Amino acid sequence: MKYLTLVTALLFLLTTACNQAPKQQSTADSTITAGGTTEGQWVTYTGTLPCADCGGILTKLSINETETDGNRRFKLTETYQATKNGDQDFNSEGAYTIIKGSASDPNAEVIVLNPDKDKNLQRYFQKVSADELRMLDGEQKIIQSNLNYTLKKQ
Repeated sequence: MKYLTLVTALLFLLTTACNQAPKQQSTADSTITAGGTTEGQWVTYTGTLPCADCGGILTKLSINETETDGNRRFKLTETYQATKNGDQDFNSEGAYTIIKGSASDPNAEVIVLNPDKDKNLQRYFQKVSADELRMLDGEQKIIQSNLNYTLKKQ
């Protein structure tokens, strides 16, 4: 688990450094880019996910559900809490897709972050309800643990 956490952190650092987005101005229901086009409605889920070598990963996942330009986009902020160097933030953004079925549930609705990238950069979240997502493992299976792997809609 320590290795997975370290690899994930390093990959997000690399991704963030390479992908600089234009500055955006937020409104209550939509985001307006510097060019003045509306990107649609963003929905945000938050929660604290387990961490093997820190106090927890405060996670904020925002997804564009209206896809006004045909693209599904996400923004992810992860704050590794109480590390030996204090709290550390990692930001990433990219494309997502929704697939039907997972390794554990053929009827599941699964959000796949970075479907067009290397498998190590992909993340999977199953829609448990309209207000809750559950993080899945790299094989799209439910993580067997007593720890909390859910994000709640804001």
